[in-house]
Amino acid sequence: MPPTTEAMLRSLPPQHREIIVATYFHHRTTGEAATLLGLTPTTAKARLYHAMRDLSLLVATHRPEHAGPYRTDVAA
Repeated sequence: MPPTTEAMLRSLPPQHREIIVATYFHHRTTGEAATLLGLTPTTAKARLYHAMRDLSLLVATHRPEHAGPYRTDVAA
């Protein structure tokens, strides 16, 4: 059985997890999340990008039927 979405989210580094939670789960913009987390808007956007990339890779690995642009079976 593949891990749950929650388990995959929990496996991310804390700074990746916190930016995803601050934006997607609390419906904030990256600017609002940046202020909340004490980050610059540029840092918040970069962290969100990397966090979503890492989460997408986990989903592609464990749930290929839900894979997005970061599929693991496609050569880079």
